[in-house]
Amino acid sequence: MLKTLFFLISILYSSNTEISREPYLKDIMFNVYRNDSKIGYHKLNFTKNEDFIESKINIEFKVSFLGLTLYEYSHQNIELWRDNSLFQLNTKTNKNGEILDCNYKRINDSYQVNGSFGKRLLQTSPVPTSYWNKKIVENNLVNALNTQDCSALYFTVSYIGQDLIYNDSLLADHFKLIGKESSGEDVDIDLWYDQEDRWVKMIFVKDSSKIEYILEQHDSK
Repeated sequence: MLKTLFFLISILYSSNTEISREPYLKDIMFNVYRNDSKIGYHKLNFTKNEDFIESKINIEFKVSFLGLTLYEYSHQNIELWRDNSLFQLNTKTNKNGEILDCNYKRINDSYQVNGSFGKRLLQTSPVPTSYWNKKIVENNLVNALNTQDCSALYFTVSYIGQDLIYNDSLLADHFKLIGKESSGEDVDIDLWYDQEDRWVKMIFVKDSSKIEYILEQHDSK
């Protein structure tokens, strides 16, 4: 009887630890605000083909004042994921006239990175800073791949707790990421994921301005 009980417990334990939840795969659309003024959007489109998940990301920002464009940003990113690990990534970024790129691919047991920041080989598959996959907050320490230029971003991750957001209409897990870019610039990001692990909100500070991502279907601004 005792042996049978231990056997059943071992089955339950292995089931809970081995089953990995598939990432949220429905399209996501954020409106992006700078200090409460809308400056652009962030779109994510997903398709699944056999063992692969493809995410297409398009970001467009424009900051204007008195009809003059002060800052423009555009980012296009195509990612391939397999077994919830990044398999391939290709990005192009126009950062106010500065052109950046990042290209990554898994080849056998090699993880090759080639971008504006340079070339290198990684020992393991990285987590990209596209943020839609909740994997980026699963560990307390994260060595992430900056999707703009293929540089490394080092984060410490803290779980803040559950918040009711969007006028208390959506329950979400709140995480804070603190880190540094390769340039030495500090990074301070708040991320929210709902109970289906869908990325639903983000706030960060850039050049003393608050940048806020709001889901289009919950946007009341």
